[in-house]
Amino acid sequence: MKRGDFEFCCECDNLPCQGLKELDEIYQERYNVNMVDNLKRIEEIGVEKWLQEQKKLYTCPQCAGEICVHDEECYDCGLKINPNKK
Repeated sequence: MKRGDFEFCCECDNLPCQGLKELDEIYQERYNVNMVDNLKRIEEIGVEKWLQEQKKLYTCPQCAGEICVHDEECYDCGLKINPNKK
């Protein structure tokens, strides 16, 4: 397979490539999100189950709205929260 033949990086034998490593480092530092682990989880349980997990993770505990990983707040009620920080 060549670049562009994949739906997700986890399908590539070169996971993680240098570009993904660099992006993952930024996301871990800024948002406590490990993109490589997310891709491994997708590979483990499949996209649909992973999306269900993410929906639960990013649902606001205060109003059931959607939490933005980049802004660390709920779009609906404004609650400041990052569900990735334990």
